[in-house]
Amino acid sequence: MTFKVGIIGLGMIGASMLQEFINHPKFTIGGVWDRNEKINADIASRFPHVPIAQDAASLIDDPEIDLVYVATPPVTHVAYGLQVIAAGKALLCDKPLAIDLEQGRRLVETAVKHKTPTAMNFVYGAGPLVETIEQQLASGALGTPQSIEVRYQFPSWPLPNQLSAASWINKRNAGGMVREMFSHFVYLIHRLFGEITVKSTVLHYPEGENAAEDFVLASLETGNIPIWLMGGIGGPAAPRESELTIHGTKASLRLGNLYSLAITHNGAWQPLAIDPAAPSPAQARLNQLAQLLAHKPTTLPDLQAGLRVQELIETMLS
Repeated sequence: MTFKVGIIGLGMIGASMLQEFINHPKFTIGGVWDRNEKINADIASRFPHVPIAQDAASLIDDPEIDLVYVATPPVTHVAYGLQVIAAGKALLCDKPLAIDLEQGRRLVETAVKHKTPTAMNFVYGAGPLVETIEQQLASGALGTPQSIEVRYQFPSWPLPNQLSAASWINKRNAGGMVREMFSHFVYLIHRLFGEITVKSTVLHYPEGENAAEDFVLASLETGNIPIWLMGGIGGPAAPRESELTIHGTKASLRLGNLYSLAITHNGAWQPLAIDPAAPSPAQARLNQLAQLLAHKPTTLPDLQAGLRVQELIETMLS
């Protein structure tokens, strides 16, 4: 059985996921749409067999579409999400869930009321990488977890591949590195360890009206495990780096630059092998999404998980 997908928003992430859906045997594309006609024209030239919808409403109301992926700027997620739920379709939402928490809660409550199948597109939502970390923790290979460090450093913000989103991603009230980058790690920590408490947050903002943060230093906690976050713009010559490190009594495990794993036992970091035949993270998420649409068990984060992440993020930024 295959499922027909509609995509609203064809920026960097939306276009990337379009290709992933095309490559997956369980999905076909029922239609796509972006409010920017130049982007629609570009997609039409790159993917001539993909239908370009007249507008978002006609895509959402298409009776043949089973799932709508909302990949638009986060300020529009709730409005589009409510339309998708009203149309009786499943909903895949990009992160962050919402900027306004009350609106985000309304979206979640509506989805629960209508029993809508939902999922959030966190990069660690599924796949062998996350399963490997879970196995390392469950087996006791790390010993007792002692602390968690999250670090990221970028040469600029927005990043070069985010320039199509520059109108909102570098704005304090809509974007920023904490919302866009730390959200993925928050979801992963929630999944591995449980809820997080914010102890303190230091934010630095550059000059400019409504400019998003360019540095964050935060102390958080999950259970009795301290979490240290440091991230920001390192300067134009700085490399792009991001990592999450779990320190245990027996070993430390590092997730670096999104998709690489390494482990150390008080020595040099050694790569932690992941089955080379395993699906890519995006394809693994789509495998789980197909399970969701077939009403089978799935490990994907739903809108409730997205709201828990956003509540923590907005607490840090408030």
